[in-house]
Amino acid sequence: MHDFTDISYLQNGPAIHRQVYDLLTRHQLLSPLHAFSPVFAGSIPILVHTAGSDIDIICCFDHQEIFMSTVKQLFQHYPDFVIREIMIREKPAVVANFTIEGQPVEVFGQAIPTRQQMAYRHLLIEAAILQQRGDDFRQQVIALKEKGHNTEAAFCELLGITGDPFLELLQLES
Repeated sequence: MHDFTDISYLQNGPAIHRQVYDLLTRHQLLSPLHAFSPVFAGSIPILVHTAGSDIDIICCFDHQEIFMSTVKQLFQHYPDFVIREIMIREKPAVVANFTIEGQPVEVFGQAIPTRQQMAYRHLLIEAAILQQRGDDFRQQVIALKEKGHNTEAAFCELLGITGDPFLELLQLES
């Protein structure tokens, strides 16, 4: 399995990986966020994306205001930029969305180390499941996503798991 904290694996992957690698590096989306331990997560790294899937970058902050200020400074000049503060499972988070070359991007930050955030943990779990179950399973996940399921819900439905998909998937951590 890939080390998802190092985007170099994208250079030798399928076309979507190479395109995202090019976008991430040309627009320097990760390096100026270095202080926030950015990780490219979401559906694209594990190839269960659909048309319009965004580039998900998760970050960890110690000071929410500094993170918000940095994200604004770096990305507010991109089209469709919006930033907001939200609560996820009773923990404050910051979400910024914008578009680069027609590609939606989401930068997410929380005061939780990136490798401990749900998005990263789900990424590892889903990658392991896909490795075990193969391409037919991957295509079934994509089909459910195209019908409106989010990634976690699609995995849980196919695995026969009920309850909150975001929490239930974590039960599969090894």
